[in-house]
Amino acid sequence: MPILTYELGTRTTPNDRSTTGARDGYVAAIIKQDSDLRPAQVYSELAANRLAQFLGLPVAVGVAVQSRRTTDSLRFASLKAAESGLDYYDFTDHDASFDDDGDDGIVPGMHVESGHVSALQRVCQRFPLETAQIAVFDLWIGNDDRPGNLKAELSEDSFGAIFAMDQGASLLSCTDRRPLALELLRSADFPRFHAFQKLVASLYCGEMIERITAIPDWAMYAAMTFDDNVGSVTIAEQYEVCEILKDRRRFLRELVERVLL
Repeated sequence: MPILTYELGTRTTPNDRSTTGARDGYVAAIIKQDSDLRPAQVYSELAANRLAQFLGLPVAVGVAVQSRRTTDSLRFASLKAAESGLDYYDFTDHDASFDDDGDDGIVPGMHVESGHVSALQRVCQRFPLETAQIAVFDLWIGNDDRPGNLKAELSEDSFGAIFAMDQGASLLSCTDRRPLALELLRSADFPRFHAFQKLVASLYCGEMIERITAIPDWAMYAAMTFDDNVGSVTIAEQYEVCEILKDRRRFLRELVERVLL
C-alpha cells in the first residue's frame, strides 16, 4: 500500500528537550464536532477510524482533540493529506471535471446519482483491492456517505495513492436520531447502495469479509469503547454499538452480495 503523507505547516521550531534534532510543528487537519445533523459524529469518526486502521485500510488518520480554552469540548481532527505535487481526483468536488462516456459507458446497476461516473469506474479499475476493501468496510459500519468522500490518483503514470475520509455518517451517526441509527445498524438491509456497487471484484470483497469476520472481540472493544463518554455518547452506548457491529458480521456476506456484486 502506498504511504499516505500528511500536510505539515510551513514553520517548525527546534524542540529544546530533544536530543535527536526533533522540531515542534503543526499538521493541517479538518476539525469536526457533533451537531444537530450528526449528534454522535465525533464518536463515530473516532471508532470507525480506529477500526479502519486496525484493518489496514487506506483512510486518512484522525485523532480526538480538545482546545486549550474549552477542554470540555471533544472534537475529531482528520489529518489533511499532503497533495502538493500529486494529481488527485477530488470526489469531494461537485464541480470536478472528467471526460464522461455518457450512458454508453455506464455499468448496469452502478451508482450514478452522485455523478463522477467515469471517475468511479476508473478508480475501481486503478485500485481494485482498495476500493473493494473500502466498500465492504462501509457496508459493515453502516456508511452510505462514501460518494464525495474519496480522493485518488487516477493517472497510470502517477505515484498511485487512494484514501477515504469522513466516516462521520456511520455507526451511531448514520442518521440524526440515535434510536433510528441503532435500528438501521441492526438491519440486514442497510445500507442499500454504495458508490462502488457493481464495480468491485467479488474475490477482493470476499477477502475483506474474511478479514472483518476474523477481528477478535478484544480488538473491537479496544477500537470502539472508551473509559468515558465521547461527547453525548455514553459508555453503555459505545458497548451497545460494538455488540451490534459484532452481530452485523453474520449477514455481511449477504449484504455485500446484494449491494456490491
